[in-house]
Amino acid sequence: MLAVLSAMAEFPDRIKSLIETKEINSAGAYLVNIYVNGIRVPVIIDDYLPVVKGTTRLAFARSDQNEIWVCLVEKAWAKLHGSYAATSGGIPDFAANHLAGVPSKALRHEEYKDLEAFWETLKQADQRKFTLIASSLGEGEEENEDGIISGHAYSVISIHEFSHEGEIIKLLKLRNPWGSGEWQGDWSDNSNKWTAELRVLCGSSVADDGYFFIPLQDYWEEYCMTSICVE
Repeated sequence: MLAVLSAMAEFPDRIKSLIETKEINSAGAYLVNIYVNGIRVPVIIDDYLPVVKGTTRLAFARSDQNEIWVCLVEKAWAKLHGSYAATSGGIPDFAANHLAGVPSKALRHEEYKDLEAFWETLKQADQRKFTLIASSLGEGEEENEDGIISGHAYSVISIHEFSHEGEIIKLLKLRNPWGSGEWQGDWSDNSNKWTAELRVLCGSSVADDGYFFIPLQDYWEEYCMTSICVE
């Protein structure tokens, strides 16, 4: 669910459409729209949020900018399913259908024999500003030697293709919704493949903020599925 929200947040209007109550209010009551079987279902929640025992730190989702909308949508999602525990894990397609209110399509990497056809599909989806989510291989959410979390969902932020040193470079910009933990291979934050000009062109920076670039071939091998919300 968080990866879907992270991807939708690249288009603020999509987040605004989820939350009917736009302002903080003294009643502490908020209405969040979630779609069930394509039908908009209003979910009313309060602003009491669970914290880690003995602290004031939020127990679950939180925003780096101290924005409350992430927590509110997560609480509405938990209420719809009965509890926070019931929303642990899951398939991005399921969350995407409920949050975006539009059809979604899962591209299972194993079903694609032609990497170029797969790339063209991703490029077209990016150009149309569709919401994209990537699912990594494995399970258990353990970090591998390349920095990828197993069985984890990431937001696909953008697609990049350019010529560099006589070679066509194809990169995907991803975001780990945890806000940290990134790919450590070629074209990662600290990779020597970056030039100052290319960093400006692609919007790359060196920071443990969850954003990173990964080459198409490595993406193909590290991830098992890409979900597209047809918006």
